[in-house]
Amino acid sequence: MNSIKYILVALVFLTACKKEEAEPLPEGGYSNGILVLNEGLFQLNNSSLSWIDLETEDVRQNLFLNTNNRPLGDTGNDMILYGNKIYITVTGSSTVEILDKSSLKSIKQIPFNYNGQAQEPRNITTHQGKVFVSSFDGYVSAIDTSSLQITKRIKVGRNPEGVCISNNSLFVANSGGLDNGNPDTTVFEIDLSSLVVVDTFVVGANPGSICADDYNNVYVVKRGDYGANPSEVVRINTVDKSVVNLGIPGTSLTMIDNQLYISHYDYNTSSSAVAIYNCSDQTMQNPSFINNQDISTLYGVSPYQSNQLICFDAMNFTNSGYLRFFNSSGQLTNSINVGLNPNSIIHYE
Repeated sequence: MNSIKYILVALVFLTACKKEEAEPLPEGGYSNGILVLNEGLFQLNNSSLSWIDLETEDVRQNLFLNTNNRPLGDTGNDMILYGNKIYITVTGSSTVEILDKSSLKSIKQIPFNYNGQAQEPRNITTHQGKVFVSSFDGYVSAIDTSSLQITKRIKVGRNPEGVCISNNSLFVANSGGLDNGNPDTTVFEIDLSSLVVVDTFVVGANPGSICADDYNNVYVVKRGDYGANPSEVVRINTVDKSVVNLGIPGTSLTMIDNQLYISHYDYNTSSSAVAIYNCSDQTMQNPSFINNQDISTLYGVSPYQSNQLICFDAMNFTNSGYLRFFNSSGQLTNSINVGLNPNSIIHYE
């Protein structure tokens, strides 16, 4: 996720809400609920997992700590379910945690430190028995899901973040976000058969969130400088290799049934919005699906059940956040308070 909130680190202990903790559920007890990754705040070692029981709406906090008797770490950035394992990137701690889905017990913690350098893992995607992890040291690592070993490191651009799969390629957004005033501008294409970079696309300054449709298109947010160079959505056609700036404001992307849900939080006006773009005919379906409706600080969206959406509300980044539930008409139907800066979910049916 974006790192704007890092400047608020010193305020957290003054304003953070106290949350009630609960014992973890017995193995196999996690069903009909939502697992939430709460990012926490940079350098405070307070990333956490929350569990929402969808029948009672009870929320259990600090599940990783209570299950594994140690903190999750510093800045949990991304979470994904693959098979019966959950993979979590913990950027500040430079680790990838691998959990058993049914118990949330840690199976393995993979240190992301290569030759003594903290790699700072960021985003995750999966393909045919491998988990691909981008990391700020300029590499994508392939983790074999059977051995749980890193089997390949692929050199990409500066400070890669968003990753996605299209056809038999992995697309990597190289942000250059740690090089102040000199961002990267590229998306790399990696052939998944050979695991080598085969193409480069120039999309604009500071690319981040990225996803693919079923029509040979990859969409990426070039975040610019949050000022004169605005944050916009760019489309890459993977067949004719064209790159087109769609001119749509955006900060993060989610693909649901070939509809592109474009989240936009405007840091200048503190306004939140979600637009829907139809990928099949390349038209804007609804520019104001959600428009500043009961969301303080939009931190991304996630699909939920059929024709529903969850918006992550980071509030002021130092108080515990909310999951905001919206129906297919864009109406708020529920809000559930979770942990500090929620950014990812896994729905247990």
